[in-house]
Amino acid sequence: MIHLIIGKESNLSRRLAKKLDNVVLVSARDILDDITVLNLYVGQKINIIFNNFQTATKLEDVSDPERYIAYALGVTSKVLTYIKENGFAIHKIIYTSSSSVYGNNILCKESDEIKPMSLHATLKATNEKLIAQYCIENSIDYTIARIFNMYGGEDHFSVISKLLASCRDGSVFTVANHGSAIRDFISIEDVVIIYAKLLELKNLPIINVGTGEGVCIKNMIDFLKIHNISLDINNIFKEEIKMSTADNSLLVQKLNKTLFICVEEYLLEQIKL
Repeated sequence: MIHLIIGKESNLSRRLAKKLDNVVLVSARDILDDITVLNLYVGQKINIIFNNFQTATKLEDVSDPERYIAYALGVTSKVLTYIKENGFAIHKIIYTSSSSVYGNNILCKESDEIKPMSLHATLKATNEKLIAQYCIENSIDYTIARIFNMYGGEDHFSVISKLLASCRDGSVFTVANHGSAIRDFISIEDVVIIYAKLLELKNLPIINVGTGEGVCIKNMIDFLKIHNISLDINNIFKEEIKMSTADNSLLVQKLNKTLFICVEEYLLEQIKL
């Protein structure tokens, strides 16, 4: 079984490549330039993991709308069309989505109506619909993984990575609304374990990938202070979702995943390195 992962530069893609056997990483750019790069895998049994999207650090950058849509949605549609036209033997498809599709939902459950509030979230939701309809029409097993606030690995985007950078180099840490927003932070190491299990499961169309626990940045800052780590903080006010935590009961039930890396412990470990 070949694990074909679309999105070569993705933090998650690189971590999955270290965890899984027989991984092939394909860049979104190569697919847009020449889709025939996938010809090597015609006739072979494969799983496809879609990790392609606009670069995380440029989610709010729409200076080049055509490029944004191409990487966020065009790559997905192009691959789906190509594998159908060329008779690929697909075992399973996983699409990496985001908790942002829930919008301003306090406790997010897979059966809840999604209410995306940003371009990023709307395109994620569109990808979800595209994947689901395509896989149903072509009798392909699929899972849409709605990842909550992932951190770790080669992460340069999450608030956790920015918090660590401020701890290490003394740079100013900018926090919104005094860090009052509550989020569900999940380690990339836990996400990789979950994906490995998802590849073996059938009939699980949507699943939340989160710890089920909410933590606010203010509490993390206070936690660091207790451990004699002070930060130079710049507070700004902005509109944001006040609380977003996963209802992960399906994750616990189907994958028996009950233990997660603690984000506070991760912070301390990384600061000591």
